[in-house]
Amino acid sequence: MLAVNQISEPEAHYEKPKEISSMDDIFGDDSLDILSVEAEGLFDFKHTPKEYDRAQADFVARRKPCKGFEPYELMFQGVQADLAQGKRSLIAFKKDNLHEGYFYTHNGVLMLLESMDIYQGEASFSSGKRIRKDGRTRCVFENGTVSNMLYRSLAKILYVNGRVVTQSIDKKDEDFAANFSNISGEDEEAGFIYVLRSKSTDEQISSIQHLFKIGYCKGNVEERIKNAENEPTYLMAPVSIQGVWTCYNMNPQKLEQLLHNFFGKSCLALDVFDQQGKRHTPREWFIAPLHIIEQAIELMINRKILNYAFDAENGVIEEKIDVAE
Repeated sequence: MLAVNQISEPEAHYEKPKEISSMDDIFGDDSLDILSVEAEGLFDFKHTPKEYDRAQADFVARRKPCKGFEPYELMFQGVQADLAQGKRSLIAFKKDNLHEGYFYTHNGVLMLLESMDIYQGEASFSSGKRIRKDGRTRCVFENGTVSNMLYRSLAKILYVNGRVVTQSIDKKDEDFAANFSNISGEDEEAGFIYVLRSKSTDEQISSIQHLFKIGYCKGNVEERIKNAENEPTYLMAPVSIQGVWTCYNMNPQKLEQLLHNFFGKSCLALDVFDQQGKRHTPREWFIAPLHIIEQAIELMINRKILNYAFDAENGVIEEKIDVAE
């Protein structure tokens, strides 16, 4: 039998680990010499170019506490109350929605775009050079902070995770009242624009929310609709009057046509049959909230409607704003 000689290895000796309790202890225990000034190590960026391909922002806009925030706080409280009462709503942000004095939300935080200092400059792209709008903004946030981020940066973050707060219904009513407070006996009454709701029991009609007829007549509206259940234009059913506007010194028939064009994308597409079985397709019924129709009528009479458009998808009126790319 062969004997195997076992060779004993020297007993291993380990030093007790040093106690680390400060940054000096960390730098003083650099056994691999990776933290020294001369050595290539943690703070060397051989493979990262100092000049980045992408241009850096000329200024990093950071939020800071807003001095004199009290007046803004009251404004934000008013907007929140309007949202709770349905006088304002939140809609999707689009590139044309940025303008002074409007409210927005970003990551759920309410924000006021108080001012913009905008300029148009030339920018170079792989596809060529283009003129586009940019500049600084002043944005006040509900949490008591303020920022002067770039115009285009603001548009980008709102597009990704932001919403637009629509204008207050009350504010539009105030503007309308102020504009018509000077009507006198010398002004000529030209006719009436009216809005009706159908009382039809037909499920195809009764199931449609926010369905209204926008019409025009020269005489009394109640007299005009008394035979509604026998007329295809009223969907062969009784109707209720939701609002009547007296038009002065203007062509109400043209006003009616302009309103129909304004709400054209939400026009009801439904065939109605009269008592003789003849088919009709009424074109004066539209799917839009009543307060939105009222706003449109006021904008028409105020001659401001060309600055606005109806967003049928969200059921709101938006101001048109030209933004250069």
